[in-house]
Amino acid sequence: MFKKQDEAFDETAADPGRRRAKIADLSWRRTLIGCCALVVNLAALVGVWSGGRGVAGGVLAAALMWGIFIRHESDLRLLRIVERLQKGGDEKPKA
Repeated sequence: MFKKQDEAFDETAADPGRRRAKIADLSWRRTLIGCCALVVNLAALVGVWSGGRGVAGGVLAAALMWGIFIRHESDLRLLRIVERLQKGGDEKPKA
């Protein structure tokens, strides 16, 4: 089901230039999505406390945003680990 996405991620992780660009892009996206999720979450909480109708939509939106945030975070961590391992493997052992 996710074969194409997995293959694209593998290709990105294998190419150092694309990997660094993806790390920068995911860092920016994670920050943006995290801030938006926090704002929507706070708005939903205010809606719940004020007893307003239609709060379920805000709670659902916040949950979806947090899910996207977690996905970006896990992809970013994985790419950073690959980057660290690649740098460690390129160094020559000291004699």
